[in-house]
Amino acid sequence: MYDWVKTTVRDSPVLRKLALRGGALFKSLSHAEPGLYTLCYHQIPAARQDDFAAQLRHLARHGDFIDADSAADRLAAGWSGRDRAFLITFDDGYADNFEVARPVLKALNVPGIVFLISDWIDDPPDFPPGLDRVGTLPASGRLYMNRAEIAAWCDEGFDVGSHTATHSRMSRLGRMQAADEIARSRRDLAALTGREIRHFACPWGVAGQDFDPEREPALALESGYRTFFTTRRGHATRAADLPLMPRHVVEPHWPVSDLEALMGRAWRPG
Repeated sequence: MYDWVKTTVRDSPVLRKLALRGGALFKSLSHAEPGLYTLCYHQIPAARQDDFAAQLRHLARHGDFIDADSAADRLAAGWSGRDRAFLITFDDGYADNFEVARPVLKALNVPGIVFLISDWIDDPPDFPPGLDRVGTLPASGRLYMNRAEIAAWCDEGFDVGSHTATHSRMSRLGRMQAADEIARSRRDLAALTGREIRHFACPWGVAGQDFDPEREPALALESGYRTFFTTRRGHATRAADLPLMPRHVVEPHWPVSDLEALMGRAWRPG
């Protein structure tokens, strides 16, 4: 019953908005537990560039930004200290991640990682996963990053991870197919970028619904990834989190109070 309620609220924009507004009344990032908080973005429209920057500036008041490799190192060693860190991730490889988000990341000195779908780089779909239309395209007129943008992204110090080869729902695949999606994407992205691909983000990312928590994380680690990112909310503090990394799926147009509600800890007024 509880899982059904969480899924219903998450999938309903109106209910999600009400829940976040209510939560923001009693939660604060200044009271959040120490550890790693990972944010998952998708598209960053040009009209929301300032909002995205405002979110990052707000997070900077409550912790440091960290890259994926450093985050994995700290978790593997056991999170020490009472500090918080934020990891900024992008799923699917939208062109506006490069055109709109990247300048903000550079200006604020924030590291970021984009999780790419390897087969889509040369043969991108017309629509985002699960949608039948596109909202606003970036200035390039393309929905997804191309090879030149991926190369420039890497050259400027940002990271690349895998989001499978075809964005398939892993729970619908047999073991061999799932293993191929995970391993082939890593191999092809390494060939494209000239760097080792160490991090994996599962499409949709809900355990038991979108992937088998016993099977896919193990396949990813066997393929050479250090992490397996999900969309389970929460924060990471230990090595045991690496195969099931929590992430908060967020939107650039959300007010910072929504971030407080998602990642903050309850406090008592007065």
